[in-house]
Amino acid sequence: MHINPNLTLENHRAVLVPLQSEHINELAKLLSDPRIWELTWRKNTTRESVKQALELALLNKEAGTQLPFVIRDAASGRIAGTTRLGDLDMHNRSVEIGWTWLSPEFWGTGLNSACKHLLLKYCFEELGVIRVQFSASGRNARSQRALEKIGAVREGVLRRHRLDATNGGAVHDNVIYSILDSEWSLVQSRIPFI
Repeated sequence: MHINPNLTLENHRAVLVPLQSEHINELAKLLSDPRIWELTWRKNTTRESVKQALELALLNKEAGTQLPFVIRDAASGRIAGTTRLGDLDMHNRSVEIGWTWLSPEFWGTGLNSACKHLLLKYCFEELGVIRVQFSASGRNARSQRALEKIGAVREGVLRRHRLDATNGGAVHDNVIYSILDSEWSLVQSRIPFI
């Protein structure tokens, strides 16, 4: 499995370009909307906290543990958010798709599904992975429904797995989903945007 850190992926709905430091200010403004974080254990509701999260993503990219992308809406060319490949496990040919933070303006437009299709296609058809994992907060039914809609299989729950950064330290369950290489052709046919 060889990961290209300068990879760009695109289809008729989404363009994924490598996250660069010059994207951080625009993304910090876009992603500091509290609605993005209300159902997650992350609470990046200020521009500064979003910047810190994105700077960490760049450090992880340099370390070879993550591949972060900027999401652009193909029709308008506007930046809509971020997503990434993480937990890159070359030996076991496994990755996680996640850290998808999308401006509410693009919720329900099919952009997220288009991104997932691009990343899954790259993982299974280019990298040759055998397993792609996803996780969602137990409180985030919207994310869980979206994963189920594209055909991800709910594997289980890591109970009381994440501490909320605010909200008095509330504890979140972490729901784990996956798609296997043997399931990819069926999943590909089910992804809504196609």
